[in-house]
Amino acid sequence: MPTTKKIFKKKHGNKAMAIDYSALGLKAGLEIHQQLDTANKLFCSCPAEIRDDRPDVIIKRRLRASAGESGAVDVAAAYEQVKDKHFIYHAYNDSVCEVEYDEEPIHELNPDALNAVLQVALMLNSRAVDRVIVMRKTVVDGSNTSGFQRTALVARNGKVELLSGKVGIASVCVEEESAKIVERAADRDIYNLSRLGIPLVEVATEPDIKSPEQLREVAEYLGMVLRSTRKVKRGLGTIRQDINVSIREGARVEIKGAQDLRMLAKLVENEALRQKNLVGAAKELQQRKAAVTDSVVDITSVLSSSESKLIKNTIDNKGAIKAIKLRGFKGLVGKEIQPGRRLGTELSDCAKAYGVSGIIHSDELPKYGISESEAEKVSRKLGCSSNDAFAFAAASNEKAETAMKAVIERAKQAIAGVPQEVRKANPDGTTSFLRPMPGSARMYPETDAQTVKPVTAGIKLPQLITEKAGDYSSLGLSRDLAQKIIREGAEQLFEEMIEANSKLSASYIAEILVSYAKEMEKRKLDCTKITDNHFREIFAALNSGKIAKETAMDALADAAAGQSLSLEKYKTMTDAELEKELKKIISGNKELPPNALMGKAMQTLRGKAPGKKVAELIRKLKTA
Repeated sequence: MPTTKKIFKKKHGNKAMAIDYSALGLKAGLEIHQQLDTANKLFCSCPAEIRDDRPDVIIKRRLRASAGESGAVDVAAAYEQVKDKHFIYHAYNDSVCEVEYDEEPIHELNPDALNAVLQVALMLNSRAVDRVIVMRKTVVDGSNTSGFQRTALVARNGKVELLSGKVGIASVCVEEESAKIVERAADRDIYNLSRLGIPLVEVATEPDIKSPEQLREVAEYLGMVLRSTRKVKRGLGTIRQDINVSIREGARVEIKGAQDLRMLAKLVENEALRQKNLVGAAKELQQRKAAVTDSVVDITSVLSSSESKLIKNTIDNKGAIKAIKLRGFKGLVGKEIQPGRRLGTELSDCAKAYGVSGIIHSDELPKYGISESEAEKVSRKLGCSSNDAFAFAAASNEKAETAMKAVIERAKQAIAGVPQEVRKANPDGTTSFLRPMPGSARMYPETDAQTVKPVTAGIKLPQLITEKAGDYSSLGLSRDLAQKIIREGAEQLFEEMIEANSKLSASYIAEILVSYAKEMEKRKLDCTKITDNHFREIFAALNSGKIAKETAMDALADAAAGQSLSLEKYKTMTDAELEKELKKIISGNKELPPNALMGKAMQTLRGKAPGKKVAELIRKLKTA
C-alpha cells in the first residue's frame, strides 16, 4: 500500500509538519478527458483537427442559462451569466459547420468514437449501458455556442487493480470537446471553434483514492490504457485531468484543468492542506463568535487624500471604494492556507470574478500606498474592534458593490468551514476559485439525438503498453529506460522514430525523448512548444548525418524558445573540412597524445562533427 504521510515544510522555520492522510480522511477521485483520434467530429462530418490560422468567419454571441430537467437553473450556470460577458467565435469555412454554430441539429453519433470508448470501457472492466442517451450539460462560460455540452454515459461499474489497491471506475462517457480559448478579457472571451465537437472519452473513478501518490499511480495507469488503444490523440492539450478532493471535516472540491501528470500529486497535497487549514480557521472563527453582515460601506471619502495609486486612479475615474467589516477575523484573513495563498486570497478570487482587480484587507496593511493612519480611519468608519478585520475593493461603483457582496458570501462560508466549489489548477500546484459547484439542475436530455444501442461483441482488446516494456529490451533499452518511455507516454513516437531512423540506436532515441523536458526546464524554456514534428525533423537530420548528436538538445531548445526550426546552423562539416581542421589542431599540438588532442578538438568542433568520427580521424592522422 502507498504511504499516507507527507511532509510539508513551513516557510517560517525548519520544522516539518507531517500530514497523515488516513487520519485526515482524504478521499480523491479522478476524471480524465482524452481527445479521440477520429477523422470526424462527434456529431458532424467536419474534420477533427484544431487550427490556429486566421479565421474565415467571426461570430459574436451572448449566452443565457436555461433551466434543466428539474425546472431549476444550475447555480454554476447562473454564476457565469452574472458576469455579463459576450463571446466572439473564430471559425473556418472548410472545418466548422452549422452544428458548431448551433444553427442546425446535431447529426448521428460518430460510430468510430463510440467504438473507441467501448473498447476503453471493456479494458477497465466496465459494463456497457443498454442504451446510449445523449444529454445536455448546461455550460454558459462561452466554451460552447449552444450554452451546453453534449455528453453520453457509455459504461459504468468498472474497476482496476493496482499495487496501491482496487479503484472503482464510476463511469466511462463519450462527449464533445469544448471550443478552444484564444483570449480572455473582463467583458468578453474569444474562442476558436475548430476544437468544438472533437470526440472525447471521459473516465471517472470512484472516490477510492487515499493519497496523492495513489492518485498519480491511477492517472498513469488510466493514461496508459487510453494510449494502448492507439485511438487517442497525443500531445499537450489533448488530455485534461479533473480531481475531486475532500477531507473528513472538509467538502468535495473539484480541481479543473490539470494537464501535467507530474503536478497531480502536488495539487492533491495542497488541496488537502488548504482544507485542513480552512477547517482550523473556521473553528477559530466560531470560537471568536465571528460574523459578517450584509452591509457594504462606501469609504471613498475616508481615503480621498490617500497616496495609493489604486485609490487615486479609482477616484479620478469617478469610481468608489467599498468596504465590509469582518467581525472576529483579525489575523486570520492573512493566514496562509496553501503555499503563497491566504484566506484573503480566497476572498479576492471571488471578488475578481466580478471585474475588480482584487481586494485589500486589514491584515496586510499598511501596504499598497495606504498608511497606518488611513487604515485606522477605515477601521473607525466601519466600527471595528480590536479583534475585527476589514476588506475593501476599488472600482466602478457597481463593480465594487457587487464584488464586496461576493466577498461577504465567501467570508460567511469561511466561518462555516470548507465550501463546495470548482477550483482552477494553477501552474505552481496551488488552486484558485473558478465557480460554484454545479448540481443536477445542469443536466437534461438532448432532444435532437437518437438513442444508440452499444454493441461490444467483436471488439478486440489491444495489448497493454506496459506489456511492451519487456519487448524493448531486445532493442537495447534497459528496464528503467523502457519504463520511463511508457511513463512519459512516448512509446508511440519512440516506435515511429526507431522504425524511421535505422542508423540511430534505440537507446539514444529513448534518452532524448525522456530527458528533453528536464533539459528545457534547466534552460528555463517551455518544453510544451516542442511538437512531434520537431522530433521527426531532428531525428531525420541525425540519421542522415546532417547534424551531430551533440546539437540535438540545442535544436530542441530553439523550438522550445518559439523559434522556427532551422537546422542549417547545426550542419556538420564535410569529411574534407573536418580533416583540414584536425590537421591544424594536430600541427599546433604535436606533443599531445590522442586523448588530449580529442579534448582540444572537441572544444572547437563540438556540434560540427560527430565525436566518434573526430576520434577516428585523429588516430588516422597521428599514425600517418
